Amino acid sequence: MILAALAVTVFLAAAIRGATGFGFSLIAALALSTSYSAASASGIVLMLDLAATGLLMRGGALSGLDWREAVRLGLFALVGALAGVLVLSALPERPALIGLNLAVLVSALAALLKVRSRFLEGAAAAAIAAFLTGAMIGAFSVGGTLIVAWLIASGRSPARSIGLLTVVFAFTDTATLAFRLAFGVLPADTLMPTLVLLPIVALGIYAGRHLFGWLTPEGWKRLVAFILVALAVGSLVRTLSLA
Repeated sequence: MILAALAVTVFLAAAIRGATGFGFSLIAALALSTSYSAASASGIVLMLDLAATGLLMRGGALSGLDWREAVRLGLFALVGALAGVLVLSALPERPALIGLNLAVLVSALAALLKVRSRFLEGAAAAAIAAFLTGAMIGAFSVGGTLIVAWLIASGRSPARSIGLLTVVFAFTDTATLAFRLAFGVLPADTLMPTLVLLPIVALGIYAGRHLFGWLTPEGWKRLVAFILVALAVGSLVRTLSLA
């Protein structure tokens, strides 16, 4: 029963990733943490998320992508990940997560209310969002929702947004996995569950890409905003409930 629930949750997480470009890590980590240690669950999610990124690339998620912007954001995210590993991880996790989720919540609500800001559409806001996303991922293994909130608030198209997210997550996840392998902090029990869950992730990504094809641009943005609000509120409640 537990394995079935885990498989269903991983499938839904992958479907959301396929349709929106994000959300897999946050959702899958909650399910995996009930059966594995935090380090093992994080490692499994990391490898599955990388696999999902590869499937999205093969499935056409990079079509219509502005490669100059994508590489620039990816590099800022990579620098942020390095800063997160070296600096931010020494800071208290709880205040950082509360700040992250409040920022995501405000941004998502602004997108739902169609509040626009010219600053968010500029290169400076893009660099800040990418850097902070990488820093949070490097330090605490979460933070992707921040750049998603910026993307919908800045008015990027759904296809361009998913392409940018795919590249940014490819940069940050690859760097994080490389660091863990280099420092020997990737648990040995992560490989087998990853291989077992990989076909389920592939099916979820396939289903999510089909759902993306049915959504209108406005429908996609509203779906993403609602998911962001739900994830931010859920994470805030969980973080505030910690002693």
